[in-house]
Amino acid sequence: MQIDRESLEKLLSLNDRQLKLIITKLAAESGIDPASFNVNTSDVQSIRRALSSATDSDLARVAQMYEQNRKK
Repeated sequence: MQIDRESLEKLLSLNDRQLKLIITKLAAESGIDPASFNVNTSDVQSIRRALSSATDSDLARVAQMYEQNRKK
């Protein structure tokens, strides 16, 4: 999975519903049961704020963690 500044900006440009769908899909691909992963509007807004303040180092760490979880 490629997570870079450009990809992040594209994610952040999505509306809340679209971003929620992407987050849910990524969670499922990481082994998290989508039925137990209930994201509401305030959660999406919090995630959006956290993503917008992520550094390049943070993005690299997230990409590495995602790949490790996907391989399990």
